[in-house]
Amino acid sequence: AVCFAMHNKMEISLGVAIGSAVQISIFVIPLNVLAGWAMDKPMTLNFHVFETVILLLTTISVSFMISDGKSHWLKGAMLVSAYIMIGASFWAHAEPDSME
Repeated sequence: AVCFAMHNKMEISLGVAIGSAVQISIFVIPLNVLAGWAMDKPMTLNFHVFETVILLLTTISVSFMISDGKSHWLKGAMLVSAYIMIGASFWAHAEPDSME
């Protein structure tokens, strides 16, 4: 996706990036839940409010960034900084009592 974006082929770049995200969400996450069950670890697809809100805000912000079809270094920097903030918030967020 990065190589296509460097050559100003935005549609292919977005297709690759979004296709990869869809593959992860449809295949890898349920596969990890099944692997957790096989290892006798309590894993579910029950996302709590914090995870759901982060997913919703991420989807809205990415769709807002790509809606005009133009790329700019500042948009990329904003998305990377948002990614770092989301990672930090998950690191600092305490797990709910029901997940222990």
